[in-house]
Amino acid sequence: MNPLEVVRIDDGAVVPFSIGNAFRPRWMPDGHAIAFVGLDENGGTGVFVQDFIPGQNTNLTRRALVGSDPETPTESFGISPDGSRITVGSQESRYSLMLAERVPGIAAPARRVP
Repeated sequence: MNPLEVVRIDDGAVVPFSIGNAFRPRWMPDGHAIAFVGLDENGGTGVFVQDFIPGQNTNLTRRALVGSDPETPTESFGISPDGSRITVGSQESRYSLMLAERVPGIAAPARRVP
């Protein structure tokens, strides 16, 4: 996977900064850090934040905002404009099949005769 890179808008130049394995990145409201979905030390997904200082390796500033839950992996998130709240969207897999019969307003498919 490619690392997250930052590009200046005025000239399109890549800013010397990157975060490895960052999904769904968002600027923090103050513009001094980037929040993202990432992997924790156990391979679970959670929301992390890392300081943004162009030209510096800030990997050691990476910290968890929302921890991971192996039962419901983090898929996406949103941060309030003032940075005081966060919403997290999780993925939940179901492995079941249901059959609905005689549902009002739903007709059975026509059967084809060979």
